[in-house]
This record gives sequence, C-alpha cells and structure tokens, in this order.
Amino acid sequence: MTQIDSNIPRYYHQLTSEQRGQIEALHDLNWSNTAIARKLHCHRSTIGRELK
Repeated sequence: MTQIDSNIPRYYHQLTSEQRGQIEALHDLNWSNTAIARKLHCHRSTIGRELK
C-alpha cells in the first residue's frame, strides 16, 4: 500500500476580484480554461470551479 506524504507543501490562494474579472472576460472571448489558467498562473481546475 502506498503512503501519502503529508509533508508535501500545498500552496492555495484565493483569487482576487481582478483575476475573477479577467476569467470572465477571457471566457467571454472563448478562451479555453487551460489558456486562461496559463495566463493567470493557476491550475485549470481552478478556472473551471470559478466558472461554475
């Protein structure tokens, strides 16, 4: 059985209202979640959750 290393640092931060506005604007321009994530330097799943 594999043991999960709980010492792996995880870095989470909340999106700013400016970033949320950028996500909305880029999504309206038909940018993919992956492209938006690369531009904002975050994970694509963050973008997907934000757009829900």
